[in-house]
Amino acid sequence: MSVFIELKNVGVKLGGQPILRDINLKLMPGEITAITGPSGSGLSVLLKTAAGLIPATSGQVLYDGRNLDSFSDQERRELQTRTGFVFQDAALWANMTVQANLDLPLQAKFPDMNKEERFKKIEASLQQYGFRVDTQKRPVDFSQGQKKFVSFLRAVIPGPEALFLDEPTAWLDRPWADKILDELSALRTRETAIALASNQYESTFDWADHVITLRRGQIVDNGTAE
Repeated sequence: MSVFIELKNVGVKLGGQPILRDINLKLMPGEITAITGPSGSGLSVLLKTAAGLIPATSGQVLYDGRNLDSFSDQERRELQTRTGFVFQDAALWANMTVQANLDLPLQAKFPDMNKEERFKKIEASLQQYGFRVDTQKRPVDFSQGQKKFVSFLRAVIPGPEALFLDEPTAWLDRPWADKILDELSALRTRETAIALASNQYESTFDWADHVITLRRGQIVDNGTAE
């Protein structure tokens, strides 16, 4: 399956302050959209609004043509099993082991899969990326870069139809950043809609299908890298 996401005339206010204004954006299956701009432009807020994590104050966020405002609580929970989000600060559960953090989205998306099957899926993913760590440890025992990569794995292991990444290569050495970029290319071929926020301009332009530039909460440029 694949999902088509559209933002129509979206505005967002937080604490009474306007953060986003009149955002029009389409996230297509099989395409990577990079959202870039100076710090404080609203990159993270736009990403979270598109993912349904922050409600739009005005306008519409549409999933396959349907306004998120019309979704029931159950439908919103089901939608979250179809999407993945890589947070800028990793946002792992500190009181859980890394294995438990990776297991949570699998439990939600595959309720009929038993614990042994889920753990095998996690182990296969760790081996695929060559990420050799003790998953029985908690996030506090990991470096910031390791936690960021765990956050990435948590988002992609369940096979999302839409993937959102906030500064996906922050705190990562070049080889690990390249692993993420390679996986994004693979997900693109599987018709995943991908959106990421980054102010690392040059590396973003290299492989994104579309580049959106934000300034002061508004889109000032929208097109291909060229």
